[in-house]
Amino acid sequence: MRKYVDVVGDDVNLVFVVGAMVHGKIELDYIDDFIALSGYPLSAAMCIARITEALAYKWSIL
Repeated sequence: MRKYVDVVGDDVNLVFVVGAMVHGKIELDYIDDFIALSGYPLSAAMCIARITEALAYKWSIL
C-alpha cells in the first residue's frame, strides 16, 4: 500500500472503495485501479487501517 500511495501525486484526490464481501468483486464505472492488500481475507477495519497508515507515512504524520 505504501508503494502505491507514494507514486500518487499530492494533487490527486484519492477515493478508496473497500469491498467487504465473501465472493465477487466491485464493478463500477468510476474505479480506475484494483488493489489487493493481502492474499488472505482481511476485515474492512484492517484494510482501512493499512490504507490510513500508508497515507500517514506519505504525509509524514507518523
